[in-house]
Amino acid sequence: MFDFVRSHNRVLQVMLGIVIIPVFGFVGLQSYLQPNESAVPVASVDGHDISHAEWDTQRRQDVDLIRARNPQIDLKQLDTPEAQRLSLDKLVRDRVLLAAVNHENLAVSEERIVHEYQTNPEFEQLRAMPKATRDAVLAQQGLSGNGLLENIGRTLAREQAQQGVAISGFLPAASFKAGTDAWFDQRDIQWQRFDVKEYAAKIQPTDAEVEAYYKAHAADFVAPEQAKIDYLVLEPAALQAQVKADPTLVQGYYDANKSRFTTPEERSASYILAKVAPNASAADVAKAKALADSELALVRKNPAAFSDTARKIPQDGGPLEGGDLDFMRKGALGVPALDDALFSMKPDQISDVIRIDGGFQIVKLTGVRGGAVKSFDEVKPQIEDQLKTQEAQKLFSADAEKFKDTVYEQADSLDAAAKAFQLTKQTATVTRVPAAGAPGPLASPKLLAAVFATDAVKNKHNTEAVETGTNQLAAAHVVEYMPQHTRPLAEVREMVVAAVRNAQAVAAAQKDGEARVAEAKKDPALALPQAVTVSRLDRTGAVPRPIVDAALKADLSKGPTAVGLALPDGSYAAIRVLKSTPHVPDANESAQFKTVFTQAFEQAEGEAVYDSLKARYKVKYHDDRIAKFTSQAASAAN
Repeated sequence: MFDFVRSHNRVLQVMLGIVIIPVFGFVGLQSYLQPNESAVPVASVDGHDISHAEWDTQRRQDVDLIRARNPQIDLKQLDTPEAQRLSLDKLVRDRVLLAAVNHENLAVSEERIVHEYQTNPEFEQLRAMPKATRDAVLAQQGLSGNGLLENIGRTLAREQAQQGVAISGFLPAASFKAGTDAWFDQRDIQWQRFDVKEYAAKIQPTDAEVEAYYKAHAADFVAPEQAKIDYLVLEPAALQAQVKADPTLVQGYYDANKSRFTTPEERSASYILAKVAPNASAADVAKAKALADSELALVRKNPAAFSDTARKIPQDGGPLEGGDLDFMRKGALGVPALDDALFSMKPDQISDVIRIDGGFQIVKLTGVRGGAVKSFDEVKPQIEDQLKTQEAQKLFSADAEKFKDTVYEQADSLDAAAKAFQLTKQTATVTRVPAAGAPGPLASPKLLAAVFATDAVKNKHNTEAVETGTNQLAAAHVVEYMPQHTRPLAEVREMVVAAVRNAQAVAAAQKDGEARVAEAKKDPALALPQAVTVSRLDRTGAVPRPIVDAALKADLSKGPTAVGLALPDGSYAAIRVLKSTPHVPDANESAQFKTVFTQAFEQAEGEAVYDSLKARYKVKYHDDRIAKFTSQAASAAN
């Protein structure tokens, strides 16, 4: 067939043109004009779009970083619309600062970059690594040494774009006093909570209320686009079970590599040293030699007492020194003459006097361990695994193209490929975005993009075999496709009932709370049940933070006042603020606060600079698309 194609290339081009052009023009044009969802812009900076795919990549990076720092975190917290929006805001900020760097030529010198690398504690561990280790660590992050310096340069330039004004900010004395007074302010309050949970426990929505809420909030009950798939993974690990280790090769490998299966020999010894100073005279050297000879004569007469004699010699810097040498491998001492003697002796043998840099030494071999070759039976499984791994790698290299051809040519099912390569079909339900913690190929955006391609979804053809990792190919087949749809009321009824109950409870709590605030305003003598003094310095959590903040913001210029506050959980708080009692900070508190307030002042100026840069470089958010994608991601997470 391929010979026919090669021989009639021109004829086939004409035929394909006749077939494809009408189909493209009258049937498939609309599908080509529909934008790929991953390429849809969600924001733009300086005339350049930020796509949904770029946002999603940033979000995954942020999630991975948070999970690395806090493995116990509930992943649902990272899939909320607010968490997703933070990732987009981070990406927008990065693009704004990059635009400022480019337009305002805020280049950073090489000297400044190198200085940052050499002095910043963040890189201290990296600097301490040997070059080979450092290169390997950087490579795992997709970086080289130059790439790291480029990243540092970009970071410094972006900081320069925003922080230039902030770090030079001047904190006026009046602002400092106003901030100090506000920070240390204490207020006596009374308050009452109208708990939404208590109201919800008494509410039972009617069927009509449930149905009306469901119709009005259908967008809250949208199921994301999903596909149930079969998939195959071709990788050396999957092929290793098909490989058998040739016994002849296993034995040959053992015979050729016995040194690898030998435990290194180690020896211990006792020693006596007649010391000689580096600048000793010939007379002193002769005296030390004579001392060593006399000691040798003594221990030769009574070899069993050698170790005791060596340990009893005082370690006081005198002419004699003795002791024990722990087990060591050959070469560990760094003294060739001593090494040669020690590793040529038999156990309990005493050496002759050995000249070393420090004097004249005598050693007795006290122990030998290691040096034995492991038997073939001991290491046979290890060798078999190693040879099977090597053969599986070769098999993968040989099968990769065949695997691609098989899943493409027999596109109606993965059965033929599974049989041909002895692979086990696996199943999964996936969305366009990799699920948090998805294993192996299911975390590959490339494979998921192929799963949701028109040919896979509508024509039920296998996806192409795509590279989903190093030495890893995967192909999928869509068994069932489920487009994005509003889930039926019967399926989500419990969720709708809970939502209706909560909405009614929130409304009831707010109604009663507002009534109590009105009463408090009319009747100054009306006391609310809980009385307490609150301040910004209180970290006990005894009073919810929103209530503390509302109390501290209340205007007391006309005397005590009453205010109402809707709390984050839907409850409502009625608050009577009675009086303010300023706290006078001591010198230590004042100094600490000045540091904190100065940093906050600089940060605020920095944010003001950023806001002006956002306006200058025309930041635009596509809120409708953002809402759609955050809703999809949150639904997928649930």
